[in-house]
Amino acid sequence: MPAAFRAYERKLRAAHEQEARKKFSTVRYEARLLAASKAMEERAQRRFDMPAAKLQLEAVALGKQIESCRTQLANFERPFRDEYQVLEAEMALLGERRRNAYAEKDLAAIEEVNAEIAELQKRTHGVRGDLAVQTDLREQGLTPEKLRRTVQRCEGRLQAIQDEQDRLSRERANYMKHSSDRAEIDAIESDMLALERRHIQFLRDFDSPMERRRREREHEQAWLNGA
Repeated sequence: MPAAFRAYERKLRAAHEQEARKKFSTVRYEARLLAASKAMEERAQRRFDMPAAKLQLEAVALGKQIESCRTQLANFERPFRDEYQVLEAEMALLGERRRNAYAEKDLAAIEEVNAEIAELQKRTHGVRGDLAVQTDLREQGLTPEKLRRTVQRCEGRLQAIQDEQDRLSRERANYMKHSSDRAEIDAIESDMLALERRHIQFLRDFDSPMERRRREREHEQAWLNGA
């Protein structure tokens, strides 16, 4: 009979566990939780993430504008006259070296000084191009004062954007923790937890001394009756 009871016990335990899985299934709660979480995230994106993304795009554009203005300011502040004087002095020295090289018919020296003159001419051309940029800026009505005001205005707007982004971030965090949507999710999770606890207790009840004695009596009676 003990061996038969163990087989009987395994059969009843399997049936009990199967009943528990059906009776305490959390599938419905999981579906509700997924839907509620998704809805809350979508609302958060519309209310907070999308405005924050637009602000970020504006901040990037302002950053590029500030960088452009500072580059133009550097052009205005560049001492072109001093640079030309240095270039002219260098050219005069190279001219003297070239005359001496030709007079001495020193081919190596001629080649070397001509290469240095070509490089100096390239540098001079670059300075002239940068000066032409300044001329274009002035023709467009830009001045250092206007550029500085633009930088100041952009920096002020950037600070305002940062403040607004910080506010959105705080409000988003508060929404995710304390909104009615969060309360709905918390309620679903609480119901799921309660169901899981009942599930565990239901499984434990199978091994209670009272239930075990009941099954023993039922099995003994069935065994005596030849079942």
